[in-house]
Amino acid sequence: IRQAAKDFHVPYTTLCTHTAGHVIYERIGRPTKFTDVEESHLAQSVLALQKWGEPVSINEFLNLAKQYASALNKDNLFPSDMPTYDWLRSFLSRHSNLVLKNSTPIDKSRAKVTASQVNEWFNLLTKVINDNDLANRPGQIYNADDTGFSDTTGSSKVLVHRGTSNAYKIEGGTGGKSFTSVLICASATGHMLAPFVVYRSKRLFQEGCMGGPLNTGFSNTDSGWMENKIFYEWFQEMFLEATKHLPRPVLLILDGHKSHFTVETLELAVKNEV
Repeated sequence: IRQAAKDFHVPYTTLCTHTAGHVIYERIGRPTKFTDVEESHLAQSVLALQKWGEPVSINEFLNLAKQYASALNKDNLFPSDMPTYDWLRSFLSRHSNLVLKNSTPIDKSRAKVTASQVNEWFNLLTKVINDNDLANRPGQIYNADDTGFSDTTGSSKVLVHRGTSNAYKIEGGTGGKSFTSVLICASATGHMLAPFVVYRSKRLFQEGCMGGPLNTGFSNTDSGWMENKIFYEWFQEMFLEATKHLPRPVLLILDGHKSHFTVETLELAVKNEV
């Protein structure tokens, strides 16, 4: 051992420790905060959350690691009681199957849609089109949807499995529709109605109703969301007016949001063969 220590410039005591089997740390460098098994559990937790549609952001993962350390009675594992970004970088270097990827915000209602629900919807759409003899009359088929300008406009980085094409992050709280909504409607032939803008305000200000496309409609609600009376206003003053020249019936495809369906709106639709 002494000769090997001399030949390879390794301390004699270090070689003695290794030959005696008293090595505590197998990898080169400083010891990690968690053991290999514990880190594996953390990595598997991240992958499981992604599979369930809840990929974790950087801060969420750091909090997850902090809670895990506490559960292992390792409360003093990190300085200031919180894992650092340097620790995260080291963790990712040891788990090459995990990467940080920019996420796309998606609200809860969209995230819950299943393949079977999509298939059922298309089956119903086919039946309605055939029952009303509209298959060869695309100019009488319209689709309308309101899009909210999200209060979470930027993307955040989330931890996902390497090779993931698109990372979606479900938004909480307002669901990303708390300020301004825009209702867009178009026919299957590409005929576009003027947009309808709903502001979040107590009253409608003139300066917010200038500079838009020709015939754009404007309204306001306390939340900026589409509400029953506002949708009725759009349906009566904009949709029926823009489609009054068309043969009947006219099909208007909407999502299932409750703001679209009131007795008054349905009666008006039946009266106008929509």
